[in-house]
This record gives sequence, structure tokens and C-alpha cells, in this order.
Amino acid sequence: MSINRRLLLALLAALCLVTPALMASPPPQAALTQPLNPGARGAQVLLLQQALHHRGYPHPADGAYGQATMAALAAFQQDQGLPATGRADTASLKLLFSRPAPAPGDTLLPYWYAGGSDLIPWGAEFEVKDVRSGITFNARRMMGTSHLDAEPVTSFDTMEMKRAYSGKWSWARRPILLRYRGQVIAASMNGMPHSYNFNRMNAMDGHFCIHFFGSRIDGNQRIDDAHVQAAMEAARTRWEDPPTQQ
Repeated sequence: MSINRRLLLALLAALCLVTPALMASPPPQAALTQPLNPGARGAQVLLLQQALHHRGYPHPADGAYGQATMAALAAFQQDQGLPATGRADTASLKLLFSRPAPAPGDTLLPYWYAGGSDLIPWGAEFEVKDVRSGITFNARRMMGTSHLDAEPVTSFDTMEMKRAYSGKWSWARRPILLRYRGQVIAASMNGMPHSYNFNRMNAMDGHFCIHFFGSRIDGNQRIDDAHVQAAMEAARTRWEDPPTQQ
């Protein structure tokens, strides 16, 4: 199975259940800029379909630009005073993905290679919320170019992070929210300390990885499906929401 196909399946799994809260929230920060034609398939089509859902034109989010997507886009175009062609041209995409500046507390889904990597600078401290458990802890960005390398700030933060993993370190991906300077960012983390660490006082032997939408694994530079799915799961929540799993 190709990387693009695996990414499509991960995105589909994250988007197949569209909740009223998701539809009412602003579109994700990831945006489609290149025109698409009917018959296209893949992650870019899923972004188009998700944006239509956010705008109130629900239809199956299946990654396939078929008749249902054309009809939803044509309805949007008609409401916006554009030719109702059902084709994702430049003018339609500009309106579809336009949005006001995010209000404080809105959850962002930034694309790593389109400014997401700069939202939290190296050395910055930020809050992390595990979406499923509601557990929060503080972390510091160490470095990272393909994704964000981080470590807990204190031994208490390490304990809380480990508690989110039921007391046992794991490579499992978990949906998280990051809060830094008033911005809330949807992301995914793994829970296995590995490789280097700078902080010798936090009781963690190594660091952990945080992935934004579109970030990659070191080495093979692969987009990890499980990280994509977890980030999309986090994007459906806000910082003040209760845990998604009790």
C-alpha cells in the first residue's frame, strides 16, 4: 500500500464521523490551494470535503471527488454567487477556505511545512493536554525539523504524562492539544522516551515526539498514519472540553 493510500485511509477514519461541534467550528488551518477536478482522489479531496462539511454542506467524506462532492460544491458556489459548476477552481477554493483570524481558544490544525513548525519555537515551554484522559502537563521544545522533539519540564510533568499512558511508556499515538501564547494546536504524541535529552532533572531518560498535521518521521521521512489520525481526533476538541474517554 502506498504512503498516499495509507494517509487517505487514516484521514478517512478520522473524518468519517462528522459531529455537530466539528461542523460548527472554524475550518482547519490546513487549506487546499491548487484546483481539483472531478475524479480526483486522495488527501487533498478529503480537505475539500471537510471544508464543505464545515460550511454546512454535508456529504460523505470518502476522499473521492464524485457526484456527491460536485453537488455539495455546486450548492456552495451558488450560495456565494459563483458559477455552480461543481469544480474546485481557484475562486471557489479561495472563498471556501477563507476564514476570520482564529479567536482565542479555537483549535488550530496547522500544516507542519506551511508555518506549523514555527508556531512553537525551540526552547519554548507549552502546555500539553491529553484529549482522551484530560491529563495536562508542561513540556519544552528541544528541537526537531521533521516534527517537534519535546521533553517534560519537571519530574511531576513526566509523572503526569506517564499517567496518561496508564503508567507504562508506549509508542502508541495519542491525540493532544498544545497551548502556547493563547493558541491551541491539535497534534499527536508518542509516549516512549528515546534518544537524547537535555533536561537531567525531569526523571525522563530521553525525549518524546509531537507530530502536527503533515509532519514526518525522522529517517525515512514517512507521514505516519496513526499520528495523522490522532491529530485529526484532537482537532475536533477544544481545550476546555471534558475528556473524550472516561
